[in-house]
Amino acid sequence: MGRKNSRGHLLGTVEAVAARWDVMERLALAFSLGPAYEACLAATVEGSPRSKIQAGSANTELRKITLNLALLEPGREPDRNATFLHECAHLLADLAHRRNCRHGKRWKQVMELLGEAPLVNHDLAYLSPKLHARVTWACMACGEEYHYVRKPRRRPQDCYCRHCGPRRGRLRVVEPPRQLELDLPLMGTAEKKAAGF
Repeated sequence: MGRKNSRGHLLGTVEAVAARWDVMERLALAFSLGPAYEACLAATVEGSPRSKIQAGSANTELRKITLNLALLEPGREPDRNATFLHECAHLLADLAHRRNCRHGKRWKQVMELLGEAPLVNHDLAYLSPKLHARVTWACMACGEEYHYVRKPRRRPQDCYCRHCGPRRGRLRVVEPPRQLELDLPLMGTAEKKAAGF
């Protein structure tokens, strides 16, 4: 995958990664941005083992793109490439305009220059908050669920549903389904048959 550093897996420079993933031709469409294009190509790309639901991020100051390691699994190449180009567009826009362009008009122009739809949020099931939630709260009135990857600082009784409001939308903690823990290696053949295994 790549060399491991203190924070993640180093995949290489943007130029090397784009060539390896066959998106260099798309990235080369931004050649007209001159120095910003050259600086983007020299930026580093790493995979983050810490990301749970964030597909990627770009840090212009450090000249670094970070991708979720889940994107690097086989069969997820279209998602990986789209996220990579999305983050490259951040570097290109920020460097070309010498300011943080966020997901504004200038970033959208760079995305269109790269031939990508200027989408801000992903809809990747394997990066969903529901899948990675440590805590889930639900509205007692409408059942709307709120998934938290990190433990919330507030208590559910101090919050309310955004749809039902503070009067009707009291929240409760949803218990995750319990996993049945079986100690199969310690069971003998007779015990397994008796238990239905």
